[in-house]
Amino acid sequence: MVGPFTIAVMALLSAGMVDMWFLGNLEDPARPDLGVWAIAALTIAWPLTFLGNSANIGLGAGTMSAISRAIGQNEGDRAKRHAAAAIIFALLVMTSLVTLMLIAMPFILRAYTEAGPEVVAMTRSYLLISFPGLIIVSVASMCNNVLRAGGEAMLPSSIMILGAVINMVLDPFLIYGIGPFPRMEVQGAAIATLCGNVIAAIYGFYLAFFYRRLVDFKDLTLRSFRNAVKIIGAVAVPAMGTNIIVPIAAAVAVAIITKLLADDTQIAAFGLAGRLELLSVGVLYALSACIGAISGQNGGAGLTDRVKRSFVSCYKIGFYWSTFMAVVLAIIGPSLAGVFNDDPDLINHARPYFYIVPISIFAYGFVFISAAGLNALGRPLYGLVYTIIRSLVLYVGLIFIGVVITKSLVGAFIGIAAANLISGFIAIGWTMKRAPMSAKKS
Repeated sequence: MVGPFTIAVMALLSAGMVDMWFLGNLEDPARPDLGVWAIAALTIAWPLTFLGNSANIGLGAGTMSAISRAIGQNEGDRAKRHAAAAIIFALLVMTSLVTLMLIAMPFILRAYTEAGPEVVAMTRSYLLISFPGLIIVSVASMCNNVLRAGGEAMLPSSIMILGAVINMVLDPFLIYGIGPFPRMEVQGAAIATLCGNVIAAIYGFYLAFFYRRLVDFKDLTLRSFRNAVKIIGAVAVPAMGTNIIVPIAAAVAVAIITKLLADDTQIAAFGLAGRLELLSVGVLYALSACIGAISGQNGGAGLTDRVKRSFVSCYKIGFYWSTFMAVVLAIIGPSLAGVFNDDPDLINHARPYFYIVPISIFAYGFVFISAAGLNALGRPLYGLVYTIIRSLVLYVGLIFIGVVITKSLVGAFIGIAAANLISGFIAIGWTMKRAPMSAKKS
């Protein structure tokens, strides 16, 4: 399963980097810093949109857990009812969440006023389009997880790839105003992403409902819906908390850097370096997407030895891949940063990142591989605790300390690396020594 999902995750991550590349190369003689402003705006907006996407990931974790355990327990009809309930439940939850996010947006953006009025205005215009699009993403996400719960790899990967490709193809037309399209800059990037998500959602629903027939609305009664929501929610709610913590911590980190350094170029450098680092976590995200189907089905069937071997295999693959990518990023990272924007100050601020943070990414992988595998077993509180330790306690705390001490991004980078290493070894140690490898009944 890892191969197709790695391609899909890399396509998804590449779409975000393509957004940043086109925006970073925007030019306007009247606004010489336009590219830096656009990257800074995306840096502020990304954790806020990722917060909504993280809720979708958490709902997807609950969906995969419920369905994969039902399949492992040989309850195919129940799995189909769970799938139908998951789609409806996700739409209700995401509509409520997006409404709250739109209401709270003006208050949230006040934390970033030091970034400058141009950057804040760009961020607002991006979020006004991106937030409602998260409701559409929920359909694609649930259909993806319904397919993955049965062990599918190619079809759910194709959903992600299609949305990413549509996004990347539309980017230059909508950002730069090529052909009949108006020049929309940051708003254009948001609309391109929205279009990709709409098409991915339609395609994903077709695959899950019509092609594979894994979703059954016909036999879904109010009673079975409530039962499914209870089972899905038992994992989804803590998993949503687990996933939402990460962008909240990222948003706080950006706010810390904005407040303490008050420099658009350093804000942009922090965001750009983080986006380029995503190249090294593609396989880790793929592993976390795959382990749930394996651990959930085998745990549901009572094969705990296979569950444990799945964790060990994922940890090993993650370590080898991350070590390789740490070397690659140390060599080419600074040059890649220059492709997105040629501002020498931005590149100089981003450069230390590639020598400090990537060597710790393997340990961060231990955190979300552990969380994903245990979520599928119906044991989401482990991942919640691991993520609280990593993101809210260590990540935010050590970035703040690092920036205060060094008065630069170098302190933030050291803080990130330390948070990854400490939390990663806690996660792998506790999972392998203390966490149960059996699954709760779905």
